[in-house]
Formats: sequence, structure tokens, C-alpha cells
Amino acid sequence: MRPIRERLRRLHGASAERQAAERESAIHAAPPGLREALLRHRERALRGRVVVELPPAGETANDRGTCYLLRLEYDLAFGHGARSLGLARAVDWERIAELAPGGVVPEGLEQCLFLDTETTGLGGGAGTLVFLCGFGFFEAERFVLEQVFLRAFAEEAAALAHVATRLAERPWLVTFVGKSFDRHRLAARMSLHRVDSGVLSDRHLDLYHLARRAFGKTLPDVRLRTVEERILGLRRTDDLPGSQAPWAFLEWIRDRTGPVDRVMEHNRLDVLSLVTLLAALGE
Repeated sequence: MRPIRERLRRLHGASAERQAAERESAIHAAPPGLREALLRHRERALRGRVVVELPPAGETANDRGTCYLLRLEYDLAFGHGARSLGLARAVDWERIAELAPGGVVPEGLEQCLFLDTETTGLGGGAGTLVFLCGFGFFEAERFVLEQVFLRAFAEEAAALAHVATRLAERPWLVTFVGKSFDRHRLAARMSLHRVDSGVLSDRHLDLYHLARRAFGKTLPDVRLRTVEERILGLRRTDDLPGSQAPWAFLEWIRDRTGPVDRVMEHNRLDVLSLVTLLAALGE
């Protein structure tokens, strides 16, 4: 009995996935009487906590493995706030060049990959995991939005390889504060898994800097939420703050109760806002 309890105590400080695996192993290795007590304790701990199911989706496979992939397709008339996604087709790239630092912009919308990530923390370094990456692109007469989500840490290499493939197809990243955050988190993890990509390329349109030039004198600040409400006509309701995304993911990995479905919805709205914000800036 004592070794089992000591083994459970040693779980403190381990990764969430390892904690869950070792806790189950310790429970099933316990003598019958203790095992029943541990199972009852686990049931009491989980009582009232709802298991969160991921949105129905498919998988994508590559030479690094298989990962969860949700693919959504939107008609160009789809409205996000006060604008439709298709308005990005009419972007005045000369206007965008006037706002962009250095004046270098994509040659057209077909080169753009609209990207937003959710991570396990705001700190830098390879220890910060990108557990959700949402990205979108225009394809024929539709806008395609894909989300790769880590159901387990073992899927990370496959997920990063899929992102790298999409980036190779559309080499211009379009983000919001992505030059100082998203791309560096992706680059660190890609380097760790030896996934080649141009994620740190200069071909990057960070709409935060453009919005600051365009709206900085008329808005109280240029946070995405402020720009959405004041410029895009979008007001989010029941939105999970991005600061809670790490907690939601780690809870979901531990016992499948973290609200990662709301994190995915937050990420989806972020990607769509990139499209209509580009349209607003390029009017």
C-alpha cells in the first residue's frame, strides 16, 4: 500500500499527460481494497465535471504521423461582423503598402495564410507548446479555415508538419501581433521537431502594426477586441479569454474536462477577424 501512495505523490510536477497515465497505472497496480478506494476517490473528484468532446472532424496524415484536423469552408458572402469575407478580394494593396512597415506586401490574396495560435503560455522558448493552430486561406470561391489540435503530445510533429505544408503553399503570413509572438512559438517547436518551414521569413503582414497606423489616433487602443468592436462591427459574447486557454488545454489533457471547444471557437473568430480586418485596412 505504501509504495502505491508514494508513487502517487511523485506525480506532483510531472506533465499533465504523464500525470494522467501514471495515475491510472498506479490505481490499477494497487491491491484490490486500495484500488476500489482510489477509484471511488477519482469518481468523486470528477463528479460534476463534464467531459468535453472535440468538434467532429477528420485527421490528416504525413510522414511525421497523424493529427486531428478540423476543416471549415465559408462562402465569400459569409458575414463576420459588419463585413463579408469576400471583401478581402477587393483589397487595395497600394493602401496596404502605405501602412505596412517597409512597404513590402504580398502580390495578391492567393499568397496569404491567415494564422493564429493558442499556446500553453506566453513565455518564450521551446518549452511553450503550440497546442492549437488555426489558419485560413482563399481557395477558388470560398474561404477555408483549418484547425490542428493536439489530442496528445505525440501528435505535435504531425501537426507542425501540416502547418509547414500550408505555409509552403502560401508563404505570406497574415497575423495580429504574430511577428513578436505566434511565429516565434511555432519556430521553436518546429526546430525541436526538425520541421523545415519559412515561418520566420520577412514575408509577414502583421495587421497590428497596420491597425496602429490606421486607427491609432481614433481608438483608445489597438487591441484586437477593440478593433473588432469599433472597426469591424463584431462583438463577441461568452468568449473564453485567451489567458485561460493554457488552463483549458491542460485540464482537457488531464481528464478531458477543460473547455477546449471554447478555445477552438475563440481561435476560429480570431482567424476570421484577420480577413475582415485586412479588408477594412485596404478599403
